[in-house]
Amino acid sequence: YVEVTLPSFKLARLPVAEITAELSDLCETTFDLPAIQEAESTAKLMFAEKANLSAEFGRAQIPYGNSKLCGDCCDFFLDNRGRAHMIVSDGMGSGGKAAIDAAMTVSLLTKLINAGFEFDAALKMVNSALLVKSNEESLSTLDLACVDLYTGKAEFLKAGAAPTFVLRSGTVGKVESMSMPAGILRGVEFEKSTMTLREGDIIVMISDGVILTGIDWMYPQIKLSKSLSAQ
Repeated sequence: YVEVTLPSFKLARLPVAEITAELSDLCETTFDLPAIQEAESTAKLMFAEKANLSAEFGRAQIPYGNSKLCGDCCDFFLDNRGRAHMIVSDGMGSGGKAAIDAAMTVSLLTKLINAGFEFDAALKMVNSALLVKSNEESLSTLDLACVDLYTGKAEFLKAGAAPTFVLRSGTVGKVESMSMPAGILRGVEFEKSTMTLREGDIIVMISDGVILTGIDWMYPQIKLSKSLSAQ
């Protein structure tokens, strides 16, 4: 990483692409175009080494029955450390209350990760928020996948979540857990798994509504999707 601080007024005439190329030559590596943060009269350019892998995302949500709201929530983002994150949460029940619990869980976890919290500490804060949210029971599953785009190392962290599927070299594997969802106990913990991914691998994260009628149909469907976009 390289950080450059300069007066904000210089940004307008700054040849960012040329500077990125020059900096790459000087450091004998390849940098991505910088992220730019402005505060008062200064600007900070943050250059990060170009990752070996890139991530492509897609998502879909379907409400239960005639409900207008989906009780699940999902999000994905890249952090400033070259990691791709995917989060799925399934609120207890269906409809509005479940949607609120799931949305709060995903939103809070996303903000904590981006603020630099470790996953276990972030889970404890989400769990505490659900426990004190209301007098009624508030439960949410938490499913998190984090992929280091420099090394390909993938972490799968689950709290009461449905299985995750990974397609590698034409074979579909499954990541499962027996952990408890957030909002039940004060001592909730992630169940963790790791593996190393390569170019072309596919991660499919779901909520349990997808496999209510069984799980076997997922395997051939994921294999057929290999040549399609993530969406």
